Amino acid sequence: MWQISPNVQRLVLSALAPVIELLAPPRCGICDCEGALLCHACRALWIPTRPEPVPATGLHAAAALGPYEGGLGAAIRTAKYGGVPGLARELGAALGPVIARVTRNAPYQATLVPIPTDKSRVHERGFDHALLMAESAGRACGAPVAQLLVRTRPTAPLHAAHRDERAAILNGAMTTAVALTVPPAVVLIDDVRTSGATMREAARTVQAAGVQWIAGVSVAYER
Repeated sequence: MWQISPNVQRLVLSALAPVIELLAPPRCGICDCEGALLCHACRALWIPTRPEPVPATGLHAAAALGPYEGGLGAAIRTAKYGGVPGLARELGAALGPVIARVTRNAPYQATLVPIPTDKSRVHERGFDHALLMAESAGRACGAPVAQLLVRTRPTAPLHAAHRDERAAILNGAMTTAVALTVPPAVVLIDDVRTSGATMREAARTVQAAGVQWIAGVSVAYER
């Protein structure tokens, strides 16, 4: 009998993810109950109304919805690895209060800029979760969105690296898209903040391109 390799299986599943999402009844990305991508109970328990500030080294401001440990982490994993792009949009929409918090002292209207996802991971999943989050967040708070950052090379998964090694892994891994006008203020959008190395490298890159005011927002942060 023919044996299908795991890589082929992942590619097929990622290609079918949008179809499955349309045909299958939605299930909560946290508790798995049927009816919504984020059920009412999990929203009340895990999606806070007041965002939490996080260390803003290299940024003018930074905040997140809440800790990765618990429901937010489960939702992020379901969205990324379970092939549920709609859940990434739901999480992005929930970032509205976080963006409002970090931009309250911004001198200009801020443009939302997703942290770029490696092309191989986008291909494997069938969607760019960070871009979906940023677009949904932009609709929620009325902010423009621009893919100002692009990856220059693949990087090793950061979760396996020591915190001190992450800056070296990310050094030079991003650049700005040459065809886009550089806005004066940006809010960098990511799913998880760990050591802050990704945000710092992204901030360094956009600052070198001429951005004057930079904030960072993530769905969750690791304690």
